[in-house]
Amino acid sequence: MKSVVVWVLSIVFFVTQADAQKVFGTRNGKISFSAPDDEDVKAVNNEVTSRISDNGQMTFSLLMKSFLFKMAEMQEHFNDQYAETSKYPRADFKGNIQNLSSVNFAKDGAYKISVKGDLTMHGITKNVTVNGTVNIRGGKPLAAAQFSIVLKDFGINASSVTDKVTVDVSCQYQ
Repeated sequence: MKSVVVWVLSIVFFVTQADAQKVFGTRNGKISFSAPDDEDVKAVNNEVTSRISDNGQMTFSLLMKSFLFKMAEMQEHFNDQYAETSKYPRADFKGNIQNLSSVNFAKDGAYKISVKGDLTMHGITKNVTVNGTVNIRGGKPLAAAQFSIVLKDFGINASSVTDKVTVDVSCQYQ
C-alpha cells in the first residue's frame, strides 16, 4: 500500500512539474510614443504592468493618463481631447509569441520574436502583430519592441496634431 501511495504521488509530482510554467512580471514597464514629424508629440508611461510566460503568453496593461509629456498643455489635450482618458482609462494587450520555439528562457541571449494578439485602446480592439526581441540575462527576460499605430484605427481623431505615432516598449521582468 505504501509503495502505491509513493508511486501515485511521484506521478502527480512529475505531471505537475511538466505542466508548470514560469511567469515573469513587472509593474514598471515603459511604453513611450512619439509622432514622426512633431517633436512636441512625445510621452512616456513608466507604470506599465506586464507579464510574460515561458509558454509564450504576453500581456500589457496601462492607465492612459499615466503618459507624461514635457509640456503640461500637451498632456491636458491628450487626456481631454484625444485619448479621452476619463472615458477610456486603460489600454491593454493580450497575445502570444508566435515563434516561441526560437526562445530559450533558460539561456542568456537575444531572441527575435513575433507577437500576435489583441490591442484594446480607446474602446476599440484590433488584432496586431508586433516584431521585437526578448533578451534573457541572468534568467530574467527584457522584452522590447517598436511599432507604429494609426490613431484613427482606434477612433482617436488627432489629425490636427498627427495621424500616426511610433510606440516603443521596454519591460524588464522579475
